[in-house]
Amino acid sequence: MSAVTVIIVSYKVRYYIEQCLNSVLRSVPDAQLIVVDNSSNDGSVEYLRERYPKVTVLANEENLGFGCANNMALSIAQGQYVLFLNPDTVVAEKTIPSCIEYMNSHPDTGAIGVRMMYADGCFALESRRSLPTPLVAFWHMTGLGRFFPKSKVFARYHLTYENPAEECSIDVVSGAFMFVRKSVLDVTGGFDESFFMYGEDIDLSYRIKNAGYSNVYLPYPIIHYKGESTVKTSYRYVKVFYDAMLIFFNKYFRRSAWFIAPLVWFVVGIRKIETFIRENLIHSRKVGNGSKTGCLFLGREDSYIKAAALIEKSVFLSAPVFVQCSHDVSNDIRLDGIETVVFDTGAFTYDYILEWIYCLYSSGRRITVGFYSPDTGRLITDIEVL
Repeated sequence: MSAVTVIIVSYKVRYYIEQCLNSVLRSVPDAQLIVVDNSSNDGSVEYLRERYPKVTVLANEENLGFGCANNMALSIAQGQYVLFLNPDTVVAEKTIPSCIEYMNSHPDTGAIGVRMMYADGCFALESRRSLPTPLVAFWHMTGLGRFFPKSKVFARYHLTYENPAEECSIDVVSGAFMFVRKSVLDVTGGFDESFFMYGEDIDLSYRIKNAGYSNVYLPYPIIHYKGESTVKTSYRYVKVFYDAMLIFFNKYFRRSAWFIAPLVWFVVGIRKIETFIRENLIHSRKVGNGSKTGCLFLGREDSYIKAAALIEKSVFLSAPVFVQCSHDVSNDIRLDGIETVVFDTGAFTYDYILEWIYCLYSSGRRITVGFYSPDTGRLITDIEVL
């Protein structure tokens, strides 16, 4: 029996999930892998079954939602641990084995979240969250957490007063990477399917804690690759997100926090109206100026030749500067005018790439990372598949 079952719900992300699976297979090659396709209708099911015969692919005829699809896979999970993983992620080789090791030595831990980064190395705040009690949710929705990020009162929702490089106790583990003890799921059950998208990870995290287990954040890296390009200020996102928050609020706090309920509902309504006006009347979205950004390719020469041919078709990337290297990047490498660095995944480990982009961001330099896979012949950035 595999130590871990990895469950991925897919919806129209054929090449991103391919990249995700390749990184997972480097991390835990003996894992039980289950992909649930929520009616992508883009050839994803046939493509994955052909390329990954050891992956169990479940195909839904309609989009049943995140929670329902995960529960389908959970019913056939055989691992001691279960990892619920988003398809738009890249996992470092050390990340999943480190979670297994931690679980083995901490039997009171129910679920683990990790250090999620965007494509430029920026720390994703949803990596660590507190339970959105009425008061915590209210401070978050009013924006006070952003103004006072070190306040243990106002910034509790995203725990921004904690060091991202250190382990800490958390209430909520993100569904983008949710590593859970299978025996705990046998007690709590899977996701609440009344949440179609968003909020179900909060609900499950809460039930895990109520079952007497702790939830932990560990600073092991993944890239939540499309997170940065998701339009999280769009009306649809805001509506679905805050509707999910209201479902959670009504499920657990409606009676005990009746006095603050009108404030929560009022702020949610204001956020929806504000976003609708901004999106439909003000038209404040950024529009590109048509110019291409500087690109650097790090890897082997044979990979560079193939990647450069792909980049010629890119809408966003200019012809790449080539630096031939393998396993390590020189400290004196020039990044002047470079906005995107493409790594040859045949020459570098994901461990190295993710730590490199994180260290670069920490030093104050913001550069987006892309991946060229010699195995698939594809180049993927956060906004483009070539």
